[in-house]
Amino acid sequence: MSKFTKTPRERIYQAIEKERNRQDQKWGFPQRNTLPEWGIILSEEVGEAITEINDAHFRSKPQDQLIRELIQVAAVSVSIIEHISMPVDED
Repeated sequence: MSKFTKTPRERIYQAIEKERNRQDQKWGFPQRNTLPEWGIILSEEVGEAITEINDAHFRSKPQDQLIRELIQVAAVSVSIIEHISMPVDED
């Protein structure tokens, strides 16, 4: 494989990074969400992904939107890890 050819995993990671950048543009960084708030945000994204899984399976809907939703789930998960790994300001 050429050093310029991306593997499927590299393309997925790149899509997650692009989504994280979009989230930072939209919501700013860092965010001040509590862990329960992060749980709500992640649950909402997972719910959207589950809807797309069901639509793909039971309605033979194309999987493009499912992939987008799963990338959002991964990006929110990365954001949570970033935020809980950061030192907490004492102000």
